[in-house]
Amino acid sequence: MELEEGNIVLGTVEKVTNTITFVRLPEGKEGTLVSSEIAPGRIKHMRAYVVPNKKIVCKILKISGDRIELSLRRVNSKEKKEVMQAFKQEQAIRSAFRQIFKEEAEKIEEKIKEEFSTLPEFVDAAREDKKLIEKYIPKDNQEAFIKITEKRKKTVDLKQIITIKCLEDDGVKRIKEIFSTDNPDVKITYISAGEFKLSLSAPDFKSGKKVMSELLESLENKAKENNCEFESKEEKK
Repeated sequence: MELEEGNIVLGTVEKVTNTITFVRLPEGKEGTLVSSEIAPGRIKHMRAYVVPNKKIVCKILKISGDRIELSLRRVNSKEKKEVMQAFKQEQAIRSAFRQIFKEEAEKIEEKIKEEFSTLPEFVDAAREDKKLIEKYIPKDNQEAFIKITEKRKKTVDLKQIITIKCLEDDGVKRIKEIFSTDNPDVKITYISAGEFKLSLSAPDFKSGKKVMSELLESLENKAKENNCEFESKEEKK
């Protein structure tokens, strides 16, 4: 995983001082948190927020050579939940790998990570493409691995509130046309006049955001073609 400015990442607190907190990041890299980026206002007791060995979700503010500046307070609750959920999924699959592959688990994971960023990403891809199982999984363990792919279902739900205004006489027909889709992972729910909830199920947040972006662009284009006004905003939890 190549770290970039703006990334939301999971790190482990290594050392806490009165002014700076040192955080171990993916790929063995180290980042720093100044007190002003831990929480707003003056912090009397730093360890009330960060303690050694604690997992924390941070935002990368700046990368300058080997220096990586982080922020804790700029991460919202939704981002934190998504990162922690991804971490738990990775841990669960890694645990299953240990049970199936025993002492070969680490070696197999390293091989997978040469092509895939995460284990959940690989499992989802292998569920759709059986050739990946033949490529990465020893023949004697393939049946047990397939059970993992079958158990893992789509776990991330993304939601948008859509507002559509059609002033033409056949406005209802036009709205139905705008929302027509063959994607089985998409669900449209009526809220009130001109307002709808768009729900999308995806295997992970990253791929889900990409699909949602493409979906919203398609809906907006169809709305314009039907002479309708279109607005969308993320549903607040």
